[in-house]
Amino acid sequence: MTSGRFRWFFAEAAKSLRSNFSTTLAAVVTVLIVLFLFGVGAALGSYIYSYTEKVRSDVTIKVWISDKATDSEKKTIQDRLVADDRVERDSLLFFTKEEALAEARKRFSAEAIRILVGNPFPARFEIKAKDPDQSAEIAAAVAGMKGLEKSTSELPNPDYGSQTADKVLSTAGVIEAVIAGMAIILAIAAVLLIGNTIRLSIFARRREVEVMKLVGATNWFVRWPFVLEGMICGVVGALGAVIVLRISYAAIRGYFQTETLSGQGGTVSAMAFWQLTVLLLVAGLALGAAGSGLTMRKFLRI
Repeated sequence: MTSGRFRWFFAEAAKSLRSNFSTTLAAVVTVLIVLFLFGVGAALGSYIYSYTEKVRSDVTIKVWISDKATDSEKKTIQDRLVADDRVERDSLLFFTKEEALAEARKRFSAEAIRILVGNPFPARFEIKAKDPDQSAEIAAAVAGMKGLEKSTSELPNPDYGSQTADKVLSTAGVIEAVIAGMAIILAIAAVLLIGNTIRLSIFARRREVEVMKLVGATNWFVRWPFVLEGMICGVVGALGAVIVLRISYAAIRGYFQTETLSGQGGTVSAMAFWQLTVLLLVAGLALGAAGSGLTMRKFLRI
């Protein structure tokens, strides 16, 4: 495509957008709203994904050892854990009763430790699974061995924080699914409205299009101005969404100590803002092209 021809296509697209300004404005505003919500959803979704990955990576299986366990029983438990291929190599740690008490002194207040009688904290093994989703299987393989503390519903042994981890992961999965569903619905709405804008442009220039086809213009020669028209709507709406997101982020940034949209929020963070900007611009182009393409197939069969 030569530069002169492209300039002509662009000029035709701009002229059409000006002549249908009200419809164009509605399409741009719709794309802006859609991509703003999409941007919020993308940032939130990436933050949730980062958080769930941190939860998964932090899953640690704790195997509590009975005070009455013999050295032979401890060795058998340790060998079982080391021999399990699902356990991450070199992740096995052992904490004595004294080390467990010292750890508790750091975590709890002096008053809470003072009322304890003796040392109620048992020794324990700690391991990590190669795949955190296999933590329950590893725990089940060790459960019931001789030398373990008695397991209860409130204090399971081995314990990998199943109640907390499973609840966090399942809740995050539901939130991600809802965000994805909303994004799909909003994207369809944007495509339909852009398509409606293109449809009005085609109707207004139908005689011109007929003449172009009669004198031998190719389908793509006819299509390009309309495709550019839709892409311009998409990009302008995307730029508006980026600006609104940036303003919104600047307004609420003071309420958060972590930079949730900068990609610098520590181990848990959302995608960087520049990545979000690129994503929205690409999404705007895609929505505009899709709206134009779907409409063109139906209305340019001349």
